[in-house]
Amino acid sequence: SNEGSIFKNGSLNFKTYSLRSNIDAQINKNLKVGVDLNGSLEDGNYPAYSAASTFSFLKQIPFIPVYWPNGLPSAGIENGINPGLTGTSITGNTNEKTYRYITKASFDLTIPWVKGLGVDGYFSYTNNNAINKNWQTPWTVYDYDKTTDTYIPKIGGGLLTPQLTQSFNGSTGTLVNLRIKYGVEINDHKLNTFVAVEQSNGISNNFSAFRKDFISTTIDELFAGSLVDQAANGTRSESGRKNLFGRISYSFQDKYLIDFNARYDGSSNFPRGKQFGFFPGVSAAWRVSQENFMKDNSFIDNLKIRASIGQIGNDAIAAFQDLRLYSIGNTGMSFGSNPVALNGLVAGVTPNPNITWEVATMTNFGVDATFWNGLFGFTVDVFKQKRSNILAKRDLSIPAYTGLSLPNENIGSVENKGIEIQLNHSKVMGDFSWSASGNISYSRNKVIDISEAQNVPEWKKLEGHVLGATQYYHAIGIFRTQAEIDKAAVYPGTKVGDIQYEDKDGNGKITANDMITMDKTSIPEIFFGLNLTMGYKNFSLGANFAGAGNVWQYYLFQARVAVNSLEDVILNRYTPGSMDSKYPRLPTNGVFSEPSGLLTDFWLKNTSYARLKTLELSYTLPQNFLAKFRIQTMRLYLNGQNLFTLDNVKWADPENTSNSVSYYPQSKIYNVGLNLTF
Repeated sequence: SNEGSIFKNGSLNFKTYSLRSNIDAQINKNLKVGVDLNGSLEDGNYPAYSAASTFSFLKQIPFIPVYWPNGLPSAGIENGINPGLTGTSITGNTNEKTYRYITKASFDLTIPWVKGLGVDGYFSYTNNNAINKNWQTPWTVYDYDKTTDTYIPKIGGGLLTPQLTQSFNGSTGTLVNLRIKYGVEINDHKLNTFVAVEQSNGISNNFSAFRKDFISTTIDELFAGSLVDQAANGTRSESGRKNLFGRISYSFQDKYLIDFNARYDGSSNFPRGKQFGFFPGVSAAWRVSQENFMKDNSFIDNLKIRASIGQIGNDAIAAFQDLRLYSIGNTGMSFGSNPVALNGLVAGVTPNPNITWEVATMTNFGVDATFWNGLFGFTVDVFKQKRSNILAKRDLSIPAYTGLSLPNENIGSVENKGIEIQLNHSKVMGDFSWSASGNISYSRNKVIDISEAQNVPEWKKLEGHVLGATQYYHAIGIFRTQAEIDKAAVYPGTKVGDIQYEDKDGNGKITANDMITMDKTSIPEIFFGLNLTMGYKNFSLGANFAGAGNVWQYYLFQARVAVNSLEDVILNRYTPGSMDSKYPRLPTNGVFSEPSGLLTDFWLKNTSYARLKTLELSYTLPQNFLAKFRIQTMRLYLNGQNLFTLDNVKWADPENTSNSVSYYPQSKIYNVGLNLTF
């Protein structure tokens, strides 16, 4: 594939190449072997400045042109930053090459002298390497002198000479899996079981180097840069896991089913004596539709009731937190009358010898059903997950002045409950066919324990709120007159036009103690989707809708002299004398330091949305026509992605998570193509 840039004259060019091979061989009636190979190359060439940087540069004030009337690029606001150039190759380029290689060798052996007994396993090896090269060069922009009607060249980007940062990141991994399995069927009884062992190892390393003051823009290799102020850095890490797991599955008459499973997992991230954790589980199901009393029922095709409970462990933390670690300062420290930078030791985390597995206990109850020969069906799942021994830092209960760098501890507990519903419908009538499948899920989590300090006011506590809940000042209006300010609790420096905040603690002034923990996060609590298909003879039409609900995004706006902002916010902000402005006075010098720049729920937006993700029309050529050309199938299609969105945000794409609205936008994509099978 080959993908270009959304910027005019942009230098982005992203290419991918992939190769896959799967070979399976039946050696004899008892032994089957396989070899899978998968390799890929991602070759991305990007501007020296990231897309996020270029979008942030777009906030320059609108009356400074990108290009002067004679076609020369303007100097922008400062440092010659011009968004019309930062998305192009004139500023240099970033090249990223990622090589991925995966190989897997497997076998499946049936033991001939014991019916139902077998052994299978596989060995896999992965090798990923990423090479990044960021080459930044100075460029020329122009200021315009109106008095002399001349264009004055200046260096853009704050660079006088080229500079290069080059890095390499590599990782290798091995995984060995060996399983003994046994299955037997005796009359109405079926038993399937296995025991497996697994060993995984991973090694990662990285290296980076930097040089500046290159003598020419034609040589972008490290040797051509200056030796002064050069820098180099590199690290290496290893990890490993050992797992012993198994399952016993039993069914009677295919009506009553029960599974027992268990894992005994070991991780190198934990200290000796704490490395292994035991995680059991059990599930059961009843196929009600198979019962004799349901045989005469003409409209129920399938009815299944199921339930499960189980545990799983999490070891996703940095290793060696049980040890007192020191790192070598990368920039060094200077000593003596003629200072020379020398490496020094920097203390790491305070050791925790008791750190161990985080545990999630999951409970689920579900029902599956289909009716009238597939005309209608549904699946309902009600679930609860409780995560205990959560790996977190005790930052909330330790004062910042201690200067401690705390390790992760097993101190947290979070509960998550929810429901998922899926509905299905399909019908065929002669040459016509159609189907509809919709799903919706709702889940809400709650922090049970996070080791908070004892003197935290109730409205500021995180316990009892959703994970990721943030503290905001609650806005109750906008000050329109000085008289309103004089009789209200205010934040220092409040002026007419600023936001009025709730005095939560009632002390007559607005301070950080008035911030309220609110359950409004950027993580949706509701997800939904809808798939629609319709066919007539060889034509088919399909649509996929997706969306999210009960999701919020905080936005941050300002009205600085040299910074642009959204038209709606600027035109409808408070200005002296306006008594009905939609928005307050905007901060001008910076955020979080002015009364209207505080973190407030005034700027929280509900970003629920529904989006047409894909729409596709296709035609499959008749088989009798293709047979003349020895073609098995040929399908022509036209599709589009992200065709329209319903939401109430309007400022930005509802899936944007940037509070400054600096993000790479969603793209509408149209495709025309064909699928051929010989």
